[in-house]
Amino acid sequence: MEASYNPIFCWRGYVYATWNARSGRLGLSHNPGLDRTFWQQHGYHHFTLLTPPLPLGTAAFLWEWLQRYLHIEGEPRWREVTARINRARLKLGLPPWSIPVNYLPAPLPAPAQAELALVQKSLAGRILWREEIELAMAGNKRGVTAPLENLLHWLFLEGEVSIMPGVGYDPNGEPRCRRCGQSSRLLKVACNTCGSGDCLICENCLAMGQARRCRPLYASSWSSQWPGIKPGREVRPRLQFTLTRAQADAYREAEEFVFQGAGKECLLWAACGAGKTEVACGTITAALSLGKTVLYACPRREIIRELEKRLAAIWPELRILALYGGSPGKFGEADIILATTHQALRFYRRFDLVILDEVDAYPLSEDPMLYYAVTRARREGGQVLFLTATPPPGLVTRVKRRQVKVIYLPARPHGHPLPVPEIIREPVLSRPGTGPLPRRLAGCLDLTLAGNSRMIIFVPAVKLVEEVVAWLLKERPGPAPERPWIQGCYAAHPRRDEIIAAFRRGEFPVLVATTVMERGITIPRLNVLVLYADEEMVFTTNTLVQMAGRAGRSPDHPAGQVWFLARRVSPAMVAACHQIQEFNNLARRRGYLSV
Repeated sequence: MEASYNPIFCWRGYVYATWNARSGRLGLSHNPGLDRTFWQQHGYHHFTLLTPPLPLGTAAFLWEWLQRYLHIEGEPRWREVTARINRARLKLGLPPWSIPVNYLPAPLPAPAQAELALVQKSLAGRILWREEIELAMAGNKRGVTAPLENLLHWLFLEGEVSIMPGVGYDPNGEPRCRRCGQSSRLLKVACNTCGSGDCLICENCLAMGQARRCRPLYASSWSSQWPGIKPGREVRPRLQFTLTRAQADAYREAEEFVFQGAGKECLLWAACGAGKTEVACGTITAALSLGKTVLYACPRREIIRELEKRLAAIWPELRILALYGGSPGKFGEADIILATTHQALRFYRRFDLVILDEVDAYPLSEDPMLYYAVTRARREGGQVLFLTATPPPGLVTRVKRRQVKVIYLPARPHGHPLPVPEIIREPVLSRPGTGPLPRRLAGCLDLTLAGNSRMIIFVPAVKLVEEVVAWLLKERPGPAPERPWIQGCYAAHPRRDEIIAAFRRGEFPVLVATTVMERGITIPRLNVLVLYADEEMVFTTNTLVQMAGRAGRSPDHPAGQVWFLARRVSPAMVAACHQIQEFNNLARRRGYLSV
């Protein structure tokens, strides 16, 4: 990815003080001649450097430290300045230097306003490397003659742009990545760019480009002056079907969440297969009609690509931009932006409404970096709508405390109740191949095949996939050994897509899989069996609910069956059954069920 960003701009610069008879300022700069010009225009005619050239992360820490502890009125008190710098220097293990530094840069000409405006527009609502800003400007056919880093620095002086190191320091001097927010997996490396032997680099967000102590990130929040949808514009969605009563109720609540603006966060808690995306169109419609900006974020690239097609059909007159690994137009503008949660790392205080889909799905459920990215993408005062059938425990707790509004969508469009899993306890359930096929497992297979249905058997480990397939084929070879009636797949399986496609086409009736199949699949006449369902390290309550949610989704077979087969009954198994039954009870009380 970095190959196109050549060369990478390395920020090395100074912390300085500037003052007049009544007041003073502290600053940092890679090119202090620009700063002398800027502050002279604002009446500050005295200027001195306080440090030698330093990497941005180090200079920014010293600058922020001095701003907290020094208040300059007229010429600085040099003894106090020296003491404060020495205390901060010791926190980072830096060698001493003379203060003030014996070098005075000559003033430089101020940049042209027209070029500053072009750069500001290219960066608006984003947080980018200098090289990415260059690509954004080239993609939008915007050219400048002045060095881009000088234009960005002048905008920083004007308060229009923030400059931060890729890896900086918190107030206690502990390193932290400023792009992804994480403090772990920060390595000291010899840096070819800045020449330092101990430059810091972040491994957490390396896929998005190298975040280093010497590499500046530039950020600028979105402004209402930039073009978008004008308030009051008609943006009603062209849905391809009529909403069910359950969807229509949730749709209205979603609209009200945005129109009323009373809450900042809302959870749309939907049953698996209930049509939460269509309901989310209510919040999108409301936001766009108010002239607000919208981000729809999801951890999975395939969902973003599918959603781009669906929303283009719903709003054919709007510009929709989909961002994922390998997508074109990374820095384009649109009325609705769709992005994987990794791509959201490039946005900064941009969106009035952020819709976060599959909030519990990997990698979002386990990665605070992605929550950090989505939170930073929201404008101050913006709103977030979480979409999921299985919210993480922390979000459920906040709902119970009424810190987050909740909208329930408990029924599927076909109006049948969700299949409630049957718990089958087999105390002597053995490993695959070490004993005969359990009688109840054989019964579930017979029932599925006799009903001309299909089945997914979920297992808790990759190595069990092939073991279970071999076990079942040994016990039941089938009529045509050259065309096995059962196959298996997992996330890294070399033929995963091929096997899943064949299963969708009905070329074999039983698929053994890991949790790779727990989401994003709708297959008619499907039953589900979770084998070794008591393995709680893998089969959590939410995972079991998602797996059970694969059954009964299609109108022609709404009563699919689900079995949890295990040696013991785990708390997660009980909780999953209870949650599914509670949704059925809620749907029945509201009159959403037709049977």
